[in-house]
Amino acid sequence: PTVIPTVSIAVAPSNTICSGTSATFTATPTNGGGAPTYQWQINGSNVVGATSATFVSTTLNDNDQVSVVMTSNATCPIPTTVTSNTILMDVTPSVVPTVSITVNPGSTICPATSVTFNSSITNGGTTPTYQWRINGADVVGQTGTSFTTSTLNNGDIVTVVLTSNATCATPASVTSNAINM
Repeated sequence: PTVIPTVSIAVAPSNTICSGTSATFTATPTNGGGAPTYQWQINGSNVVGATSATFVSTTLNDNDQVSVVMTSNATCPIPTTVTSNTILMDVTPSVVPTVSITVNPGSTICPATSVTFNSSITNGGTTPTYQWRINGADVVGQTGTSFTTSTLNNGDIVTVVLTSNATCATPASVTSNAINM
C-alpha cells in the first residue's frame, strides 16, 4: 500500500525573538520512513548544511520564513518529497541601554553640602530600575532617577546602575559614568 508522508515544524523558544538570539526548529515527520532526509529553507532558499531533523540559527531576520523539505524513504510514499508548514519569524533588533549622570551644584563642594545627582538614560524601557552607588557599594534605598545626599567625603565616587526592561536590551544592566567628589 502507498503512504502519504507529511512533515511539520515547530520552533523553540518561539517565533518571536531578539536579533542574534538562537532559535531551534524541529521537524516531526509522518510516514517519513526509517531515515528521511531534510533540507531546511529560509525564504524558500536552501540553507547550506542544514539537513538534519533540527535546525538552529542565530542569524534570522524579521519576517524570515522558515520551512523544511522532507524526502521520505518509507515504502511506496506518494509523493516522495513534501514541504512543511512555514514559520514566520518576528525578530526585534537588540538595543543598548545607556545611562549618564550629572551633579548639581558640582563635584567640588564643602563638607555637609547637599548635592543632587541626576540620571539621563536611553533604551531604558517602560519601567527601568536604578541603584545608586558610592565607591561601588549600593546606597540602601536609593533606587530613583535621582539621588540627593549631604554625607559625601573627599574622593567618594558616585555611579548608578541602570537595569533596562526594554525589549531586547543587551546588556540589560549598565553602569553610568563615575563622578569623583
